[in-house]
Amino acid sequence: MSYQLRLDQSLGENLRRIFSRQIEGALAVANGEREPNDTAVHAMRKHLKKARAVLQLIRREIGDDCFRRQDHRLRDVGRLTTEIRDAEVRLQTIRQIENTIHRRHNASYRRIESLLAFELENFAAALGGWEKRATLLLDKARKAINEWSIDDYDRKQLWRALRFTYRCGRKAFRAVQAKPTTANFHELRKQVKRLGYQVRLLRPLNQIVIGALSDELTGLGDLLGRVHDLTFLADRLRPERREPNWRKQDDELLAAIENSQAELQRDAAELTERFFAERPSEFGRLIKKRFEDARHAESASIARELASA
Repeated sequence: MSYQLRLDQSLGENLRRIFSRQIEGALAVANGEREPNDTAVHAMRKHLKKARAVLQLIRREIGDDCFRRQDHRLRDVGRLTTEIRDAEVRLQTIRQIENTIHRRHNASYRRIESLLAFELENFAAALGGWEKRATLLLDKARKAINEWSIDDYDRKQLWRALRFTYRCGRKAFRAVQAKPTTANFHELRKQVKRLGYQVRLLRPLNQIVIGALSDELTGLGDLLGRVHDLTFLADRLRPERREPNWRKQDDELLAAIENSQAELQRDAAELTERFFAERPSEFGRLIKKRFEDARHAESASIARELASA
């Protein structure tokens, strides 16, 4: 519930509260005050993505200069751990696909897993101490919330921001259609994730309609995430072909990864095309209607309380 609107608060109060909670969550992970379900790096980066999704909603209201300072701080915190997270993803992905690989690949699987585990250990050791720098940047981001002038932030401004994110996602999908490169799929995943976080904020407005929309975006983001992870792993393994210990079984393993990647890319492209079939204005009208429904429901509830008093 901490990443959802509260109907007893103004939109400005909600967005301040939600952003603050994400910064506090990232600080707690960086300071070792909270034990995350996943790795500390992944948990902190998730808080950062949620915070940046909120920040994007108020970009016009706080001004480009303020937005860039805040966004760049959070971006820089994420960059402190990029290589560690990349190594984590590669290792986790090879472990996740273990059960889908035929038994004859086991020797290749174990060798590659050992290679990736060793890389992760090296990155973690080389980049140790990132927590201190992250804490300094996050503290600045938390204090800068006082600069926000969003007390009068209204539904119209929120609809406009959501339409912009939807439009960015639609544009990213068109780029994938024209050229399905790794970079274009990565940008599409980023935009879908951002829109998913922003829509999740609105879930209390209508658990059925907005809830279904939020779930659809979560599923699409997860699918694009699996595409990203397989692509990332395949890109890392291809240079290993030049190594003297590369074997035929390794080629078969890499081919299996690439085939899974291509299949998931097709599935993701099909689902994304269906999701972004509507024009941004139509998407905006859907969100506007949910706000109006929630406002009417709240008014009716108040009327019933007064009638029974």
